[in-house]
This record gives sequence, C-alpha cells and structure tokens, in this order.
Amino acid sequence: MAKYLKPEGLRGIAMTELRCEMLMNLGYAVAQMIGKSCNRPPVIYLSKDTRRSGDALEAALCAGICAGGGIAHCLGVIPSAAMNLLLSTEHGDAGFAITAEQMSYEWNGVRFFSKTGLPMSVEQLDRIESMMPRGGETIHSRSHRECGYIARDVNAGERYRKLVCDRLADAGMLASPPRLRIAIDCANGAVSALAEPLLSALGATVVLMNHHPDGININDDCGVQSMEPLMDLVQSECCDAGFALDGDGGRCMAVDADGEIVDGDRILAILCQDALDANTLSNHGVAVTEKTNLGFLRFAQQQNIAVHMTQAGPRFVLDKMHTMALSLGGDRSGYLYFTPFPAADGLVTIAKILGVMQRTEKPLSELAKVMEHDPQVSVSLRILPHWREIWKNAPSIVHFIAERAAELGTEGRILVREHKKEAAIQILLEGRDFKQINTYAFAIADHIQKYMNDTEAAR
Repeated sequence: MAKYLKPEGLRGIAMTELRCEMLMNLGYAVAQMIGKSCNRPPVIYLSKDTRRSGDALEAALCAGICAGGGIAHCLGVIPSAAMNLLLSTEHGDAGFAITAEQMSYEWNGVRFFSKTGLPMSVEQLDRIESMMPRGGETIHSRSHRECGYIARDVNAGERYRKLVCDRLADAGMLASPPRLRIAIDCANGAVSALAEPLLSALGATVVLMNHHPDGININDDCGVQSMEPLMDLVQSECCDAGFALDGDGGRCMAVDADGEIVDGDRILAILCQDALDANTLSNHGVAVTEKTNLGFLRFAQQQNIAVHMTQAGPRFVLDKMHTMALSLGGDRSGYLYFTPFPAADGLVTIAKILGVMQRTEKPLSELAKVMEHDPQVSVSLRILPHWREIWKNAPSIVHFIAERAAELGTEGRILVREHKKEAAIQILLEGRDFKQINTYAFAIADHIQKYMNDTEAAR
C-alpha cells in the first residue's frame, strides 16, 4: 500500500507540512499515470475552498500536471462535492479537491478522485506514488510542444447548480413548493456564493450568515464547529429551520425552529422515513457507520430497514452503498450520501430536508421525533506512539472494557478505537442513562492511562 497517499487524502499545516514541492510531484505523477492509459493529454479537475493557502497549492498542482503533459482544469472555489458531480458528468479523467473541510484555516489538504467522482482506489494511489519523484530526483518535464496547460473555468458553479436542480427536479422536488424561510451558516467556506442561488431555486427564502470569506475566517467559530450563532439567528429571524455547513460544504447539521440541533443520524432517519413512505428506499436498506446512534438502529429495526454498517469515512459508506445497491447512507456528524450524487453534499442534504418539510407540511422539530436520540459521551486519550496497537491486546484493558459493556447490556454500547492520524484513543459510549455512560467513559480512560503508566514505570 502507498506510504503517503491514502484514500482519505493528504492533510497538514499548509506550506510547512503540506508543501508545494510535494503537490507539484503529485500533479506530475497523476498526469503521467493517466496519460499512459488514455494516450492523450489527461484532463484533471481541481477545486478548492476559501483558505488563503489554496492558491499556492493549486498553482503547485497545476505546475506538476502541466509538466506531466496534462490539462489542469481549474474550477475555482466550489465544494469538492460540486467538483465530483461535474467530474462524473463531463469529460475529466481525475480530480483533486484542495480542502481541509472543517479544520481551521492554517490546515489544508488534498483528496483524490477518479473520473467517476468517487475516491481513487488503493491500487490507483499505489501507482501514482510509485511514479512520484523521490528525494533529489527532478521532474522530467515534457517539451515546450508537449507540456500541458491550465484551463480556467468561470462557469463551474452555475453548471453545478443546474445539475443539482435538474436531478432534484427528476425526483419531483421542484414542483410548486411552498416557500420556507431558512438560515444557512456557510462557515465562510466553499458554499458562500452558491447556497443562496441554489436554495432559492427550490422555493426557499434564504438568510445567510458567515458568507464573506477572507482566506482566514473559514470555520472560525462558525458552521458545524459552532452552532450557537445559527440557533440564535433561526429564532431572531423567525426561520422555519437553519442549516450549518463546514468549510468544504460536505457536512451538514440542522437546527429546528425552536433552536434545537438535529444531527446527521436524525436527518438520515427523516429521509429514510420519507423514502419508506414514497416506496423509494432501495433494497429497503441504509448504509451507516459504527458510530451511528443506537436510537437510529432502534428506529431502523422498528421499520424493518436493513442496516449495513461500515467504518467511518466516505469511501467505506459509498462502497457499501454500491455493493448493496442502496440509495441512502450517512453518519451522525452530518455527512449524508444520496444516489445518484457521487459525494456527500451539504446543499443537497438541505434540499432533501426542505423537500420533506414541503411535502409533509410538518416542521423539522416534528419530523425529528421519528427517532429517539440516545446520549453519547466521547473521550480522547493521548498515548505514547509506541503504545499504538499494543494497548488493545492488554488483557487487563480488554477485561475492564468487557465488564463495562456487560453491565450496559442492550441498553448501551462501547466503542474504543485508535485515531488514524495521531497517537490517541477515542472512547465512545452510548446509552439511555447519561450519568452511567459518562462515568464508564472516564473510568475506561483512567484504567488505560493507569495501565500504561504502571507498565512504563516497571520497565
């Protein structure tokens, strides 16, 4: 497997960890790999969010693509989901999304997509990494006759908006909808210029906040990271609902007219119930992650919905949806997936919820009652790097967690996992008794910490 390129992409502090040299080499390798298979200059789509570092990283990718004989098709500031949709319907051969989603402005990242708009496979990433220049190696640029060029696309946002509206119209969502007044927190990110035109076309009156990006204020006490200002705006502006997005526009959380948060699990339950009522839930099933709320699982069981569980992450959910021929998937953090859209798109999620509110003439607060939401407690415990993978095989730790799980029984559950990108353990407990799960979460963390401390001291 590739050492640096992972299906979830690259991420780091822009310019120091995520360096321009690395991205130039990456662009070159992608252009070379795809060019060999298509025997023509490959067309590679690029999107970015509103971070200041996006221009420099885009320029580095473009330089590498052109040196490798490719065409860098720059779509400008649009959500990565918009790039995925355009890539899957037009004539691109691959795509790069320059974004760090909900992270603060000093971070940035790159995600890789095939021409279908879906994440690149592990095999594709292996081939790309094998072609990247190493160490002191230099890029063997194409000649002045064979080098590629940059195409600046100024109409990408409008094409994306039309594609979304057309697909929603095909689903019967644009048929004389009653007007709803909604608030949107754009997180000063990639949807800032797109949210109002798209949602107005769906019959909504839109009140925007945090829609003036300056390169630094992306995700800064706004969007899904900080929902309180949206709660206040929904009530002060007498809105029917509010929606918060992240900097890339893929993640979406809702607020009802009373200012109560409706998370991704409840949004998914609302959409499942609507699909059941319309007899449009493919294979009578849904794809969810292992962190999905127990309340959703009880709702699904009551409705005889087949739950297909997978690891957290877009590629896992999308793979499960493809394998099981499902039309819906998502997770509690607000990433929702719909066939035939190739990626989680917060604006599409909002449109779907508006469609349900319009058809049923029910407020979001009533729709959200479709499932009971169990309390969750999450504790993060940092560990020494050499303890990675070791702690989970310690009999004392395994036994202690198993005892707590047995005491919870069917009224709760425990998930203890390592972070993928840092030396830390995530402890998640869920159950109907908040006091109990809160006590158990910190007891597990304390037990793991004590075991590691005692082991280190005995060495």
